[in-house]
Amino acid sequence: MLGKRIILSAAILTIGLSAQTWAHDPPDLLIPAAQFPPGAEPVIDGNPVEWGPIPVETYGSVGELLYPVGAATREGRVLENASQGDINPADFQIKHKLGWSPTTNGFYILTEVFDDLHFIGRPDPARFWLDDSVEYGLNFKHQASEDITFNDGDIVTLQKYKFAYPPLEGEWQFYEPQGNLPWLTSGTKWFDIGITFEGEEFGESTYFYELRIRPIAEMPNSESATEDQAVEGILQEGMIIHWGNMISDTDEGGTEDQKRETQWSTSPSGAAANGTTDVLLSPVDPGIEFVEQQTAVEATSWARVKAQYR
Repeated sequence: MLGKRIILSAAILTIGLSAQTWAHDPPDLLIPAAQFPPGAEPVIDGNPVEWGPIPVETYGSVGELLYPVGAATREGRVLENASQGDINPADFQIKHKLGWSPTTNGFYILTEVFDDLHFIGRPDPARFWLDDSVEYGLNFKHQASEDITFNDGDIVTLQKYKFAYPPLEGEWQFYEPQGNLPWLTSGTKWFDIGITFEGEEFGESTYFYELRIRPIAEMPNSESATEDQAVEGILQEGMIIHWGNMISDTDEGGTEDQKRETQWSTSPSGAAANGTTDVLLSPVDPGIEFVEQQTAVEATSWARVKAQYR
């Protein structure tokens, strides 16, 4: 039966925050997500116009607040001794904005990435993490990372959405824990993504990644999982959920390890987009003048790209 839903009390979640601060990383960070009024939700086309009035300082995160994570921080690597905010803006810049809508039950993300060299050229199309890529995680139940499992047959509560664009041999979207479910892909009720860029496709550019996620509170970790086994989580004002992210910068050349030059997240433990950053689902901000829904008009619009690769 379709339509299974879970509604968690916002009050319970807020109380749980103070009781389980060990579950959140960093423990002193709470990012509000702007609430879109009905009809003002972004069209998922990669055009950031609807996000213009939303201040990143309030409803997002910027490069100087991000942490180095992942393989790029290993011994002998570029970020081995890096700390929060040690990002070179001449090479790489990241801005995240977050939003949500009780009307669509959607969690919205806009990530803007400036890169002095956008690179896609991994030897294996499935190994997306070796290229410039974006990764997101969402844990509707606001659980501690140690309470989340990915064993076969488990009931999983953390969903991950990962993308490396443009596609390489047709591969560009990667979902975890199960990546081959026909009902769980971009363009379905569960999530959609739009990607556009300014500048050179494989050179100095700014890429815009716009994502809508309908939260899955829980589902079986099985390659045969069906849509009616997915339990939808219902977003509510005042609720706190867990969000994860990791943005990877790769430049051409070098060995497999050297290709991952820098990787950044809002969380020190955010490698692979582990969902441990607290996000508050805020009320409508009367100070924001939301714009009407629009669609991108650039020649690189996602509608054309999607038509080409499907």
